[in-house]
Amino acid sequence: MPGKGYGTTASGHVDCLLLNPPDVPTRYPYLGLALLAGMLRSHGISAAILDSSALGMTIQDVLHTLADMQPRIIGISVMSLTLHSSYELIRAIRSAYPETVVVAGGAHINADPESIRDLGVPYGFIGESEYEFLDFCATVLGGGRPAPMPNLVINDRGEIHAGPRTIVNDLDAVPWPALDLLPVDRYYSPSTHRTTLSFITSRGCPYDCIYCSKVDRMKVRSLGTNNILDQLEWIIHDLGVAWVEFVDEVFTLDRSRIMELCEGIIKRGLVFEWGCGSRADRIDGDLLTLMKQAGCRKIGFGVESGVERVRYLDRKRITNEQITNAVSLCKRHGIKTQACFIFGHPTETPEEMKETVRFARNLGANYPSFSRMMPFPGSELFERAKSAAEVAPDVWTDFMQGRGQLPLYTPHGVTPEQVRRLFKRSWFEVYFWPRNLWNNRDVLFSIDYIRKAAKAFRDFALSRDY
Repeated sequence: MPGKGYGTTASGHVDCLLLNPPDVPTRYPYLGLALLAGMLRSHGISAAILDSSALGMTIQDVLHTLADMQPRIIGISVMSLTLHSSYELIRAIRSAYPETVVVAGGAHINADPESIRDLGVPYGFIGESEYEFLDFCATVLGGGRPAPMPNLVINDRGEIHAGPRTIVNDLDAVPWPALDLLPVDRYYSPSTHRTTLSFITSRGCPYDCIYCSKVDRMKVRSLGTNNILDQLEWIIHDLGVAWVEFVDEVFTLDRSRIMELCEGIIKRGLVFEWGCGSRADRIDGDLLTLMKQAGCRKIGFGVESGVERVRYLDRKRITNEQITNAVSLCKRHGIKTQACFIFGHPTETPEEMKETVRFARNLGANYPSFSRMMPFPGSELFERAKSAAEVAPDVWTDFMQGRGQLPLYTPHGVTPEQVRRLFKRSWFEVYFWPRNLWNNRDVLFSIDYIRKAAKAFRDFALSRDY
């Protein structure tokens, strides 16, 4: 049943459990786990998903669940932000269930395959590995030992052997993600506070921002329009989802594809609301008109900085005028906007950070969000920072094993405390600016919205330093 977040055989046991570690409660599901589960069960391998973070579980809760499910394989999704919790969970699992095969994947492993050594797992996966993971599981369940293959990383007593990275060219051949195994009722959007499920219609990104943890620029591939529409019908009618968040790298990259998708949504009579992410130079009035008719209610833009010099050094080649015009255009079409900013870009000064706050305040986006720069493994920023001795090469390992704080990047000539103060102030100076309160006046009289918005503000603005 949607909402429980499991999927087992009649006996309660499962061949493969795909696990998101306990951490800060998630609002969006990790689709990678659902894609792997969909591939496995389409080939007769029983799979379950345990999003222990969304379910509010502790490590002990997870161990108790493992005792009931008795999986032979456990796949753990490892993100950079959840690296420490993943490490602690893996240690607990390997101690309590030493015979279970543990394998790690996710964005952090993809960017830094050698991290499986410090995590203490024998196997990891990189690239787009649905098919290879299927072969891996079939081998293990058949009593065999996985041999080297594309996308598989093997930890041979501390010596790491990584197969070549591959991508999936025909996305329509991939079985549907097992979204029904996720605790759907636990996911919500901080901007809509409605039952939310994320969905991806394409893979890859042609851009090359220096802070992105993509190991290399990937060819852009898309699902067929009818495939997307069929899955959306299932998500809306069978899973009862009120809001779909399209999490493509740049949803409107291919304008004609999105026009066709929106026309299909309207023609099929699919009634739902949705949001997406785009770039300020990838929207126009005609496209927004059709997107609004098809249910689009929010578009997010990665603004990053209010200073063009800083943005262009990051290779985000978009002007302030383009950003301002994009937000205004969305507003004219009745579509709300999210604008994401980062403090701590290379060479950024305190005055430029203050200019970012002023720009965010005057931009008038409905949902501004702020974060601090992180030197993610696999990014050009991380390699530069290591070369300049601005971060230690093993900074992520120290964080993983509890010897250091979450890595944050601070530009030369600026102190971490200066960045922290500006980061904290930005939320208050922008969200409580009269113009921005007015922008969201339509929801200010909803007690339920105010309650959930206050919790989201506490989680993002008050309880974290990143």
